[in-house]
Amino acid sequence: MNSVALDFKSISIRVVCITTVTIAAVFLMLALTGCGPSNEERIEQAVSQPLEAIKAKDEVTLTSLLSDDAKQQLSDIGIDPISYISAYLDGFDYALGPINIDKDTATVDLTITCKTTDSIFAALEQKATEDFESGASANNTEEQTQSEVAENTLDLINAAAPVQHDPITVTLHKIDKSWIVDSDINGALLKALQG
Repeated sequence: MNSVALDFKSISIRVVCITTVTIAAVFLMLALTGCGPSNEERIEQAVSQPLEAIKAKDEVTLTSLLSDDAKQQLSDIGIDPISYISAYLDGFDYALGPINIDKDTATVDLTITCKTTDSIFAALEQKATEDFESGASANNTEEQTQSEVAENTLDLINAAAPVQHDPITVTLHKIDKSWIVDSDINGALLKALQG
């Protein structure tokens, strides 16, 4: 009887050990997966978040890209500022390169694809020259000319093809567990828009 009791006790100890190890493994897996996003994921999110708002054409974000003077100038010639910047950002996209982390500093290359003012202004200038040389707008009133300029501007912006720009390096710093973008992403975007 002693051997039967001993075997039962031995089996019970094994079951308890296996159960304890299994529970510990489950808790360890939960703890590891519950740690949250990795540094790379946090960095990607910090850089991507404002760009995703632009890509989604969030009206508040689009409005913030234009100065008050630019909005007023567009309105003065009969162009809705939101329609203008929205047309400019048709085809907007971006790509992130490899993320390099050095302790609490990180860098990532950002490549922006968007239309450029250089190509659009060149097309506008060409259109104005053609209209002037053909005499097409010679008898227009100032209001008609302004209306044509507004229409031509939006047509040319809509027709422009997005261009992939050279990568820029975005720098971030880690504060607590958050990665904060040091670089001016809106400034980089506006520079890309200008050509």
